[in-house]
Amino acid sequence: MKKTLFYTSIFLLFISCAKDLKKEAPLVVKTDYKKELHDFFKANFGTLDSAQVINDVSISFAPQINEFYNKIDHKPIWINDSIEYNETALRFIDRLTKADEYGLISSLYGLPLLHEVKRQLTAIDHKEERFRIASEIEVLLTNWYLLFGKHLHYGVLDSIDSITVLPRKKFDLNLSEHLLASYKANNVIGGLFELQPKHQQYKKLQLKLKDFIAKSSLSTDNIFVQNFRIDSLKAMSQAKKALVLHRYLDTVFNDSIYVESLKQFQRDHGLKDDGLVGKNTAQALSKSPYEYYQALVVNLERWRWKVPFPNDYLMVNIPGFDLKVYENNQFRFKHRTIVGKTKTPTPEMRDSLKTIIAYPYWYVPKKISLEEILVKAQKDSTYFQRNNFEVITYQKDSVDYHSLNWKEINEGKFNYLVRQAGGSANSLGLVKFIFPNKYAIYLHDTPSMHLFGKEKRAYSHGCVRVEGSLKLADYLLEYDQNKMTIDSVRYYIKSHEEKPIRLNKRLPIFLYYFTATVNENDELIFYNDIYNLDKRILQRMYMIHEKNKVKSAKKLAQH
Repeated sequence: MKKTLFYTSIFLLFISCAKDLKKEAPLVVKTDYKKELHDFFKANFGTLDSAQVINDVSISFAPQINEFYNKIDHKPIWINDSIEYNETALRFIDRLTKADEYGLISSLYGLPLLHEVKRQLTAIDHKEERFRIASEIEVLLTNWYLLFGKHLHYGVLDSIDSITVLPRKKFDLNLSEHLLASYKANNVIGGLFELQPKHQQYKKLQLKLKDFIAKSSLSTDNIFVQNFRIDSLKAMSQAKKALVLHRYLDTVFNDSIYVESLKQFQRDHGLKDDGLVGKNTAQALSKSPYEYYQALVVNLERWRWKVPFPNDYLMVNIPGFDLKVYENNQFRFKHRTIVGKTKTPTPEMRDSLKTIIAYPYWYVPKKISLEEILVKAQKDSTYFQRNNFEVITYQKDSVDYHSLNWKEINEGKFNYLVRQAGGSANSLGLVKFIFPNKYAIYLHDTPSMHLFGKEKRAYSHGCVRVEGSLKLADYLLEYDQNKMTIDSVRYYIKSHEEKPIRLNKRLPIFLYYFTATVNENDELIFYNDIYNLDKRILQRMYMIHEKNKVKSAKKLAQH
């Protein structure tokens, strides 16, 4: 008992002494280097050379950095008075660690180097050396801030000419002025993310990317899934494993849960939710989770190239096989579409609707006339008559096609136009929508309605066939407050008379290419990359990353 009291007394005495020691421990007072650091930074980095290089990093924004620091008298914005990262720098670095949530790669912005410098700034005792490292990292942080801002706003790729014929938006943003305004508003980090595109679809897609990263394994593994028509049992077994990999299924499930999960996967990939592992479903299941992450990265990059949308517009998503109508930036309704084949792809473009044509003639493009119509006519002398084609001169005078020797006609000896008469059998259907462009692309009806039931609808020569074209015409004429109505259109169709109807308002139309979108129900949908354009963008982005990524901070410590 006495021993117990003795040890208890010793323990209480130890605790009491420890508390006293804690109370009496001296405060660590950090040295204030504010003036010295400012003077060093201004003297040594006051004017950056246009070819300035720090730690093998080219200071590509040297003119903008000079402009910015001149306006704040070279006050450091990332380094505090104790020569450490300040709160703004730490917040920026934290955002860089999450660059993948914006479809960007953190090593493009020196993340490994920034972590190493944090250690160096506290480990080096030599004051001048710390000033030098702090000044260099001040420049690098500002350079990477501007680069990150440019990539958020404009995209990673400097040139997109080999990817799309559509011109990108102009880069007319003064990044130096934007940083200055954000700095004065004490909103440097918030101002950075204000540079992102304002499109609602971009904002929704970026949030879905963040959610995808949190929920997906991002595994590069994939499970090959074959068409159930080849081997239904094997297809089901492979599909179950793929659904587990893509986290649509847990490891324990029954057949009814499997079927529902497969249907959900199909809906999320723009496929018919029939619960069968057909060709297109098998192809989608065979991709890795990381490939779908890459699709999100590519589509955020695409949005950064686009000009702002007006309030009212039509949008055709080429690989989504749909046309959507928006008023006041709100979705109204959509139509299924058929787009160009891989050999005759539908190009991206933006324009405005000019004319609706009721009961249109089809003036066959010369390339199609020579490569398809002429070939068929040479094999079958009745082909023209059976399909309501006629031959006319460029002055639109009729030519008796019976008088032509089709077997001798070729590209050099065909100075005519081929025209198909209007009607339900006409390749353009009963109505056509014109928006003048150099590619001769337009929207039109079609007699081949059965093709709208297909999952992948890339069958045209480049023009966009629209299901329910008369409904679209009705909406456009009403929106246009046109004196013509859908009843007028029906009258000309019934009269077998071609009638152009000029529109007053010139509603904007966009033909874009997105393989990942967020639909009107806030659901993330992936589409097949029908023209294999995603891979081209990824390759270009990878090349830029490999060329410009920053690995370490070794040279900052060498002098």
